[in-house]
Amino acid sequence: MHKSQDPIQITSVSRAFGETHALKDVSVCLQPGAFSVLLGPSGCGKSTLLRLIAGLDQQTSGTIHIGAKDVTGTSPNDRNVSMVFQSYALFPHLNVAENILFGLKVRKTPKAERTQRLSRVAEMMGLSALLDRKPAQLSGGQQQRVALARAVISERPICLMDEPLSNLDAKLRTEMRVELRALQQQLGLTVVYVTHDQVEAMTMADQIIVMNQGRIEQTGTPHDIYTRPATTFTAGFIGTPPMALFDPADLAGGPLPDVRQPHLIGLRAEDMHVAPSGPTARITGIEYLGADRLVSATTGQTRFIMRMPAAAPVPPSEFPLGWSPEAVSVFATNGQRLTQYDFPTPSLAQKDTTHETA
Repeated sequence: MHKSQDPIQITSVSRAFGETHALKDVSVCLQPGAFSVLLGPSGCGKSTLLRLIAGLDQQTSGTIHIGAKDVTGTSPNDRNVSMVFQSYALFPHLNVAENILFGLKVRKTPKAERTQRLSRVAEMMGLSALLDRKPAQLSGGQQQRVALARAVISERPICLMDEPLSNLDAKLRTEMRVELRALQQQLGLTVVYVTHDQVEAMTMADQIIVMNQGRIEQTGTPHDIYTRPATTFTAGFIGTPPMALFDPADLAGGPLPDVRQPHLIGLRAEDMHVAPSGPTARITGIEYLGADRLVSATTGQTRFIMRMPAAAPVPPSEFPLGWSPEAVSVFATNGQRLTQYDFPTPSLAQKDTTHETA
């Protein structure tokens, strides 16, 4: 396996289909050897961007470089990338071994080398006992491994994946996430992975590129994306439950930043708690999740969800809502994160060091 030393540099890329703009001036650098995830809702442009990187489609404007090479306009075969699709794209009339080896045969790789690579990759992917079976005789997870093995055996340093786990059930998806991440790290692959599933992105990615309506909302590590969302879209898209966005008037009586323009306050579910004093919250529902409890409530005109340990006392139907200043995100009304503000010195009533946090 050849480890990639080449970043993928996307510069001012746009893609229009008639009057519809699937991508709008997208620029991002995907690091070599990293697991980069293109994340966003359906129709945000993530699969279009992946197809442009692969050479399966051509951008309307902008450039794509793999290392120093400008691959804009070159064919997929000239980009030294492999792909894994959502559908797996296995040939039903070929057995597992023939499916895995198909690309090598097309490229006329010598038979002895094909046999050696097949043995190594089949053992790595847990497929050695299944090489004579047809795809119809395999489970969904086994078919997924065959599709991955076909990509791995090519020994191309960049692997592009378009929602490869979406056809699997929840338990198998969780197992395959762990296997796929371990495989990527073991082989040193540069992976570009498309998904709308934020759990996949948060658990697997080194770098997340959040996309919305053909543009990049934010690029960063899973921790950065979660704790410091750059926009209200990212705040509302990342997290289960997502970050709650409050009108400051609904949080009167708690620790609030001194912001001299219209704004919204963002708080994560686990950063809120029952406090000695603060704005009054009213419970509308409680979900028990084993280790945690999700408390749905309202304060003023804002609905929110608070996460608390299941072992903690259930709050009364009305309770004072509290939070720590460090947990606050502030957004301008245009949706962009604000970073320049101060917190006034809290009064004694606002100081609370006894609350429990999840």
